[in-house]
Amino acid sequence: MWVNVAKSVLVIGLLATLSACGGFSLWPFGGSEGDVRHSGPAGSTPYLCDKGRKFYVKQVDAGKAAWLILPDREILLNKTDSGAYSNSITTLLLEGEGAKLDDGYKHDYNDCKINLPVNKS
Repeated sequence: MWVNVAKSVLVIGLLATLSACGGFSLWPFGGSEGDVRHSGPAGSTPYLCDKGRKFYVKQVDAGKAAWLILPDREILLNKTDSGAYSNSITTLLLEGEGAKLDDGYKHDYNDCKINLPVNKS
């Protein structure tokens, strides 16, 4: 039993030492926990809202559903009869170059517009 405890302590100590070196992170998703996504998945549309809030939308299944990619989570939303995308908690309405997003958690996503990168050539 003491051998297993000693091995566990040794592994934890090694991981803590490596993470302190700066070249190794225990966070499995890249960067740090507070990092915000800087680019969306291929085929997605970036949106920028007031207060600097960002999200990406990728329509799938011929527009019958959409992936909403927020900095901290991804949500699959199905198209409703009203034309919005929803999962009963989060609702996304795409309107031309703009979007309305209610994430269901009282985060402000107001005045959202497509935010395509500018080519500097």
